[in-house]
Order: sequence, then C-alpha cells, then structure tokens
Amino acid sequence: MNLDSVRNAKNEAREVVSQIARNDVFRRKLGIRAQSIEMASQPSTIALGVARATAGDYSLAVRVQNRLLMEGEEIAAIRHLAKGEVDVKYIGQIQKRQVPWYQQKCTPLRIGCSVAHFKVTAGSVGAFAQSATQTTMVLSNNHVLADENNATLGDPILQPGPYDGGQNPADKIGSLTQFIPLNFTGVNTVDCAVATLDAGITIDSKNLDLLGQLGGVRTPPVDIGDTVAKVGRTTGVTHGTVTAIELDNVTVGYDNGNATFDGQIEIEGTGTLPFSRGGDSGSLIVDQDNLALALLFAGGTTGGTNGQGLTYANPIAAVLQALSITLIV
Repeated sequence: MNLDSVRNAKNEAREVVSQIARNDVFRRKLGIRAQSIEMASQPSTIALGVARATAGDYSLAVRVQNRLLMEGEEIAAIRHLAKGEVDVKYIGQIQKRQVPWYQQKCTPLRIGCSVAHFKVTAGSVGAFAQSATQTTMVLSNNHVLADENNATLGDPILQPGPYDGGQNPADKIGSLTQFIPLNFTGVNTVDCAVATLDAGITIDSKNLDLLGQLGGVRTPPVDIGDTVAKVGRTTGVTHGTVTAIELDNVTVGYDNGNATFDGQIEIEGTGTLPFSRGGDSGSLIVDQDNLALALLFAGGTTGGTNGQGLTYANPIAAVLQALSITLIV
C-alpha cells in the first residue's frame, strides 16, 4: 500500500479497536481465571501505526498487547480491511523505562549500588567493613576504587560512579583508604580495596535486596555445586552455582595489562542468565544462607553450560585477611 492508503486503513481499524472494550464476549474472556500474572496484567488493546513492507511500500502496523486478541475476530477484521497488508506483532504490556536503584544515588548506601573512584566508570559496593580502629569503610575491588593501582590514597570515591552520573565533589561519599596492589608480573590472590566514608554518610550494611539480609561470613569451605547469589550494579540480583574452586593461573585482562590469579572461585549463572556482567565488579557473593563467601572481580561473556559466561571471585577470607578488616553485619 502507499502511505495514504495505510493511513486510511489505520483510521478504519480504530473503530475495530474501539469496539473491543464494548465487546461482552471479550470482557468475559478477561474475567477471573487460572492464568499467569503476566496475562492478567495485560491491557486489552491494540496499537495501530505504519510499518515498512518493502522499499517502496507500506503496511498497517498492528501491535497486540493481549495474547487473547492474537487469534480473535478483531485481528481478522483488521486484516480484511487492510487487504492482508498488515504487520502484526504481539508486544505485551509496555512499561516505562526506569533506571534501577543500584545505578542511582542510594541513601543510605546499600550493598550492590554503583560506586567508583572518580576516574573509573562504575563498579559495585561489595559490603561495609571496619578496621581495628572501628572506622567504617566500603569494600570493593582495586580496579573499582583504586583505578588498577593508579590512584592515590585519599582520592575521592563517588556514589553513583561516574558512568552513572556521579560527579566530583557533589557525589563524593568517601576517600580511598587502602588497596592491595595488582601484580602484573607475578601472582595475585585478591583484587580488593576499601574507602573510608565521609561524616554523615549513612549505610544499610545488611540489605541484600530480594535476597534478604546479610547473615555474616561463611566459615565452611566453599564447595563445587554450592548455590550462590549476588547483588550488583549492572545485573542486580542473580543466582548461580560454583563450578570450580582453588582455581590457579587464571589470567585476567586489565587496562594496565594481564594479571594472573591463584586460588579463585568460578561461578556460572542459573538457567539461561549470566551471573554477572561488566559493572558488577566488587559485588559480594553469598551462599544460600546469605553468608558472604566471595568478592566478584572478573568474568567473561562466553562459556558455561548456558553459554552466558563464567564469573570469577576472590574467597572472602583472603580479602578480609589481606586488608585486615572485618565485615559489618
């Protein structure tokens, strides 16, 4: 059809759409019944517009927002008046796009929210910790808080991270206090750092979002097959399974070069989802009892039984020992 013909068909189809709400049969179909929450929440409407059929032709765009309408008489009527020149797609319920909480400014600070050195993009708040002097600090990776050894102690730490709109000094929450240097010529066991929080910055040290409350630090050794989860800046709450432990000679690419790690934990996501993606670095990994067991620091986008990549993490005991800190729970 030419563009004018499509527009005419669209106007005629509007009357068909307007009759849906007045159709007693369809209203009965939408009554209380055994169906999924997704089905129950879908609007009983059809959106109409113009779509491209070929390089010089157009068709009537028909966007269906309730599956019950896909094979109904309403779609058949629209197909008929448009002489079959339609582009029908089921689109379901449309929601506004909203930035998830973990990429926004968080008050109080929470596990999993966006954080970074003022020259770094963004990573995740792993947990909150304290030193022997009882100083409250935020725990994450060296490459998140210390810019892969390039930072200076006292540098500003922002929440959210710069990639998520954090500005220095407006969004400064603390200062880099300590980091374990990354060794690009030898062997590493951890990628970690802490930053002391500024006066007046409040924290929620236990909230793990949908997972519940952080219960403490795991003492039994991590084992292959253990069920784990995390809250991170990019993918939020995810679940996974430990697929390898005591993994040595893991080579990780950094901006400053490759670094080799020994004694690491490997995790893959549950089902068809990845366990982590870029920006989840620094996330605290917990077991099924919400006990801290590892600090996420690296991962890939391929591999694993679901093809969504594997995630690598430092055992939490090694992190706490290296920094001489304890978790606040």
